[in-house]
Amino acid sequence: MRRRDHTAGTEGSRAQTTLDYAIGVGIFLLAIAWVIGTVPQIVQPFDDAQDRPLVANRAADHLAGGALSSPGEQTVLDTDCVEGFFENTSPPGNCEYGTGPVEDAVGVGDTYDVNVTLVRDGSVVTVGGTEATRGDPVPATGQVIAARRSVLVDGQLHQLLVRVW
Repeated sequence: MRRRDHTAGTEGSRAQTTLDYAIGVGIFLLAIAWVIGTVPQIVQPFDDAQDRPLVANRAADHLAGGALSSPGEQTVLDTDCVEGFFENTSPPGNCEYGTGPVEDAVGVGDTYDVNVTLVRDGSVVTVGGTEATRGDPVPATGQVIAARRSVLVDGQLHQLLVRVW
């Protein structure tokens, strides 16, 4: 049996050229770029923004269902409670909200930014000489989640709007 000689200088042998190396590095870099571009989209569903609707609804339920209403009268808000809440004063009587930042008052904590507004016929109402809005201004850009509750204040229908971002 005859053995082939693969030493340098024979006609059939060929080493890696610069062009082969450049193509290999280019494919490798494209693969890395694809991974870097794809991974954020894969983990995006696990972003913390998923719980914002829950937080907004829980805060709206807390305010409309007990913190600003008399015991046993959900969604019928006590005028003194509403006035004290939006003026950020100590809760009178049966009111169960906290003072300080609105996030603490609705039981959310400092993880989220919250704005609570009382609206009637599309405009913010005035309660006791104070505009019925509490919290940071709602940003014009970004994802803001809103929860609405229809409530009665002084026998008139209002919308309690809680926005979380």
